[in-house]
Amino acid sequence: MVESENYSIQALNLLDSLVNEYKIYLKNIRRDTFYFQEIKKLRFNINNKYRRISDLAEIKNDTTKSNFRIIVYNVDYIDLIISELDNLKLKTKVKGQFIIVKKPKLTFNQLMTIVDDLEKYKTKFISKCTKAKLEPVLRAKNALENDFIDIVISRETSLNCQKIYEEKEAIINKITNEKIMEILEKEFYEKYLIENPITDSLK
Repeated sequence: MVESENYSIQALNLLDSLVNEYKIYLKNIRRDTFYFQEIKKLRFNINNKYRRISDLAEIKNDTTKSNFRIIVYNVDYIDLIISELDNLKLKTKVKGQFIIVKKPKLTFNQLMTIVDDLEKYKTKFISKCTKAKLEPVLRAKNALENDFIDIVISRETSLNCQKIYEEKEAIINKITNEKIMEILEKEFYEKYLIENPITDSLK
């Protein structure tokens, strides 16, 4: 018989790794994500064949600057790209093979598309964490069925894994809310709270 429960160490390691993965994801979510993604979605009909903007140019997003830079591989496509950027109501300036796109101020609804995507991703990620929590619990259950451990150890494993999961879930909720505050800023965040009250468990 195993004298003490050590299955939950697996849950701790898995969930620590997942939280770090989530932090990296959040780091890449910014206010300028909205139009950066909109530009990346652009498609062009060239000789009756649809091409992505990534086939025609490279999009640069320096987060410290107020514009995107699009490096066009073939200057013959500059006017075509600008016409699509005009449809997005983006202000542009051409410098050689570069298209400089001014980052516009976003509306509440536009920012909320970023927040909505973030919340959807968080929901999926929490499910991923739930599966990670269950792995050692199932291992302990299998060990119990094969008489390697007793029921006390199995229960302790389940309780410890749940405790670890709840701690990591609280961290995910907290850093998600902090990112939403960063994206919306004070004025829009207050409006968001009115429409989406946050419970203590999500703060």
